[in-house]
Amino acid sequence: MSETVLSKLDLQKLDDTISGYISKKMVPSLSALLNEEIKFSSTKTSELSFENMSDIIPHTNTDSKDVGVYVTCNGEIKFGILFHLKLSDAKKLASKLMGTDESENLSVDGKSAVAEIGNILAASFFNIVNEETGMQMMSGVPGLAIDDAATLIETPIMETALSNTFIHSFGELHCVDSKIIIYASIFQDPDDALKFV
Repeated sequence: MSETVLSKLDLQKLDDTISGYISKKMVPSLSALLNEEIKFSSTKTSELSFENMSDIIPHTNTDSKDVGVYVTCNGEIKFGILFHLKLSDAKKLASKLMGTDESENLSVDGKSAVAEIGNILAASFFNIVNEETGMQMMSGVPGLAIDDAATLIETPIMETALSNTFIHSFGELHCVDSKIIIYASIFQDPDDALKFV
């Protein structure tokens, strides 16, 4: 196993900080967009080696495709955020946003609507990091993929981690009325994570 960079206390501080940012900005943004109550299942932050990647894959249906929206942020600090939904939840989300029933595998407009939700949620997170820390950042264009859960989660790790380990913060956004669950994974290199603690 690779040597870790952050102590347990560092990870707890980072977890508290990220959880606070999500609660303060991301949850109200999603609530306003969907016009329903959002319950946030607070984050769990850990430092993992690449051999542990399988431990963080959300356990959705293993025989079906999921939807992932991935947004990067570069600047004085780098993040990768993956919003991960079951395909059935992504279709419900797109239908709710557009007021139409979505096709079997999401229409082009449906994919755009889901990607834009990811973009808005990521921007709300990046904005509060900027407000609270003063660090200048710029977010990238969101990418959307429909694939199995393991494949969706590999790209953010490979793009974000520059060391032998990576930091993973994971939380769930539960849409109370529509029963949609959005899994939010935030990835950082340990050196970037240390800037918070």
